[in-house]
Amino acid sequence: MPKIKPQFYTADEVAEALCCSKQTLYNKLSENRQAKARHSLPPYIKQGGKTLFPISEFHHWIETQPLIRSGEVHY
Repeated sequence: MPKIKPQFYTADEVAEALCCSKQTLYNKLSENRQAKARHSLPPYIKQGGKTLFPISEFHHWIETQPLIRSGEVHY
């Protein structure tokens, strides 16, 4: 039987890729849902109580994020 290729990253995997804790990721998702903030976050879905991030959309999101160069200050 052929192995099915994963279609989603878990919150743990995304948090690690973004160099933040899983709790920080969940906090930012929650703040966005409550309209308390507009954090730039990758697309996700909720499925069976889990937060899943479509792999292809995550990589596209990463590619579209602006780079902050050394010495730039943003307030």
